[in-house]
Amino acid sequence: MNSALILAHLRYQLQRQGWLAAAGLALLVLALGLQWAWVDGLHVRNAELHDALSAKRQAQVQKPQAGEEKAQRQAAFYATLPDATEAVEAIGVLNRAAARHKVALVTAEYRVTRQGTGPLLRYQISVPLRADYVHLHAWLSEVMNTLPHAALDDLSLKRDDAAVDVLDARARFTVFLRSP
Repeated sequence: MNSALILAHLRYQLQRQGWLAAAGLALLVLALGLQWAWVDGLHVRNAELHDALSAKRQAQVQKPQAGEEKAQRQAAFYATLPDATEAVEAIGVLNRAAARHKVALVTAEYRVTRQGTGPLLRYQISVPLRADYVHLHAWLSEVMNTLPHAALDDLSLKRDDAAVDVLDARARFTVFLRSP
């Protein structure tokens, strides 16, 4: 059969079946085109993703155990902490900063705690003080910048009269140390 004969046959069927048959035929050709272009492409993409997932699973199997990695991170963290013998230095930092910023340290309470069997010690320092807000803020900034292994747990400010600039304050720090 040659192409002229096929075209003649298609024209005859189109006249015989009407425009509805032509629309159905066009939709059938469109569906086959979408199947070829879109769905087959999705199958290829699905196979690529499956291969990538298999490679990630294989790499995850070859990683060191999570417990070993956690232990290494903990050891590195503890190595950054100062030794427990340097606890007195934290008190010195508080006092030197207070003298520089005109903050009156009245007294201080100290307590060492340990949680569990790990090498982490918590040196808690509670300090009542008197100063105006600007000097108190400068003192706190210097202490926190000088002691990066310390945390400010609590700060309470009280003023008896609104006309007075001097504040009565209480600061509670926790200095994290490594036990010897």
